[in-house]
Order: sequence, then structure tokens, then C-alpha cells
Amino acid sequence: MLLLVALAISLAGDYHILGTDRTGNDVLWQALKSLRTALVIGFLTLLAMLPPALFFGIAAGYFKGRVDTVIQYLYTILTSIPGVLLIAACVLLMQGFIDRHPELYATAAERADLRLFLLCMVLGLTGWAGLCRLLRAEALKLRELEYVQAARAFGVSHWRIMLRHLLPNVTHIVLITAVLEFSGLVLYEAVLSYLGIGVDATTRSFGSMIDMARLEMSRDPMVWWNLLTAFGFMLALVLAANLFADAVRDAFDPNGNHARSRRRLMRRGRLAPAARALPPEAQAARGEAK
Repeated sequence: MLLLVALAISLAGDYHILGTDRTGNDVLWQALKSLRTALVIGFLTLLAMLPPALFFGIAAGYFKGRVDTVIQYLYTILTSIPGVLLIAACVLLMQGFIDRHPELYATAAERADLRLFLLCMVLGLTGWAGLCRLLRAEALKLRELEYVQAARAFGVSHWRIMLRHLLPNVTHIVLITAVLEFSGLVLYEAVLSYLGIGVDATTRSFGSMIDMARLEMSRDPMVWWNLLTAFGFMLALVLAANLFADAVRDAFDPNGNHARSRRRLMRRGRLAPAARALPPEAQAARGEAK
């Protein structure tokens, strides 16, 4: 991969490695700009999504009662609205405000950056419900543990318990969900930009590349390399994010690690036949009996 990247950098100064589009723009340069846009949208949206998901999820699971009911009612309403329609309505309202106040933006680049930032905020503030539901379920389990009950009995404040005892114990869920959501956000942005309700037209993204490639596919001769480049770069980014998500999930999944270690030992013949037929709980009970 490093050799291919070095070769592409050495040739990019004099040649269009992946060709040009109908206006003469280099396709490789557009793909790199689209990759930057996808990374910005993924990270900024996750930063906007995490605070409400953490706050409402842990608070609902810890306080229960009316707080839990209100938060459940809130994210149930949010998830009952179709996501694309909700995001489209927010983006159109945002675009209407930008169009009515052109004096607030000195250049078109500032306007495009503002739309990109507001799109990330809209995606984050409308997509926190799934993570909130997972954190609520985990907080309901954690609040019944002995050390949390002991801290509550000693008069430790609720917010301190949530920060010191609950938040560190849900970090693995946050990490796994965030990495899994990243690839979904990249695909979401491509769909929204293809429909014309995503990033600004002057901002390069995978959705805008696919939209332009759709028009070029009808030309004679057919221009297909623009679409193939967008598809290849987006596939590489989403595949890398999914592989990283699998690695993070395996690192924080003790049951999965135990099962993999057992299979590895069985392949190497280091696990006794009797131990192979027994689950881990039965093996532990058998060891205590001996």
C-alpha cells in the first residue's frame, strides 16, 4: 500500500491517474477531497451525538421513575419520525436561513463550511437515540451493583456517582457504537448529498461525485471512472471502519475472547477432551469440587 501511495504521489504531478470529469477536474483530487469531507462529517457528528446520548442514557438508567419515563418518551418520539424526512426538514430550514441572510457570509467557502457544520449538528442531534437506549439498559444494570449502592448509602451525590462509577463502565459500549456509527454516517452523507440535501454544491463529497457521475454515464462514450473512483474510495473507508469496529468489539468482548481462546487451544490439542465438552461454568464447578 505504501508503494502504491508513493507511486501515485510521484505520478500525480504530471498525469491524471484516475482521469478527469467532464469539466476537466482531476478525479483523484476530488476523491481525496470527498474523503476529507467524509472524515469531517463522521467525527463532528459523533462529537455532537455523544453528549446527549451519554447524559440522557445514564440519567434514565440511574434515576429511573419519572426521569426515565420522560427520556424514553423523548427518544421514542424521535425514533418514530423517519430519519431521512427529519434530516431533510432540518437541512431545508437551515438552508432557508442561510439564503435569507447572505450578508452574514463574506465568501462562498464560509457559507459551504457553515452548511457542513450545521449538517453534522443535525445528524448528531437526531441520531443519539440508539446509543441512548443502549446506555440506559447498561445503567439500569450498573445501578444495582454493590459499590454503587454503597456510594449512595454513604451520601455521595448522584452526579458524582454517575461520573465516577457509571460513566467509566459504559465506555466500551460508547466506543463500539461510535465506531460502528462512523461507517453508517459516511453512507448517510453520500445518500443525502446525492439527493441534494447534504453538503453544499461547492463542497466535494462522495454523494456529489456519484450525482455528477450519474450524468456522465449517459454520455457517448460513457465516462465510468468517476463513479468507480467514488465507489472504491467509499468502499475502502467503510471497510476500514468496519474492520476497526470488529477489532474494538473483540477487544472489549470477554465472552468472545474466551470462546476464541478455547477454539485455539482445541486446535492445538492443549485442551483435554473432558474439558472440551463442558462449558466454562461447569469446568469451574468441577475444579472447586476437586
